[in-house]
Amino acid sequence: MRYLSLFSGIEAATAAWHPLGWKPVAFAEIDPFPCAVLAHHYPLVPNLGDVTKITDEQIKALGRIDIVVGGSPCQDLSKAGKRKGLAGERSGLFYEQIRIFNAARLFCGARWFVWENVPGALYSNRGGDFSVIVSEMAGCSIPAQKEPWGTEGVAIGDRGLLEWCVLDAQWFGVAQRRKRVFAVLDAGDWKGRPRSEEHTSEL
Repeated sequence: MRYLSLFSGIEAATAAWHPLGWKPVAFAEIDPFPCAVLAHHYPLVPNLGDVTKITDEQIKALGRIDIVVGGSPCQDLSKAGKRKGLAGERSGLFYEQIRIFNAARLFCGARWFVWENVPGALYSNRGGDFSVIVSEMAGCSIPAQKEPWGTEGVAIGDRGLLEWCVLDAQWFGVAQRRKRVFAVLDAGDWKGRPRSEEHTSEL
C-alpha cells in the first residue's frame, strides 16, 4: 500500500504502517521541528509542505496512491479551543484535505481516505460540523443532528462508504487515555468487500 500523509507531524501513521510494509509517497508538514525529524528519518520521501499550496501536478507526480491519511488541525474543533469549528482558520484546513484526496483519487487511483481528529469534532457547533465532515467525505447531504453524534456510525454517498468510530489509545497497550475519532472512506468497490460472516466461515 502506498499512502500520502497530510499534517504529518513526526509521522505516527508511518510508525504504525511501516511494519506492514506500506510505503509513504510524500508527507505534508510545515512546522520546523517535525520537518527536521521527517528529513532525518525519511530523507527519500518528499515533504510537500503547506497543504494549501499542493497542486494537482505535484499529486500526479507521486504515481499510484492507495490511501490519503491525515488529521487536520483540531484547535477549532476541540472542547478546549475557541470552538470556531470548520469556520476556523486551522480546522478549516479539512477542506484542503478533501481537495487533495479528490485529486489523488482522480489522478492516482486513491481508494481510501483516513481522517483522524479529537472527539470534540462530534460536538462542534452542536454536531453541525461533523455533519459537514460526513457529507463532504461520503458525498451526501447529512442534516445537522438534533441529538449528539454517537461514537460510531456509517454513511453512504456518491464518493463511497464512510465509517467512523471513537477509539482510545489505552485499548491498544498505551499507558494513557487518548480518545480520537477515526473516519475511513472507501471510495472503491466497497460493495464487493467480503462480509464479516464470510470471513468467519473461512476460519
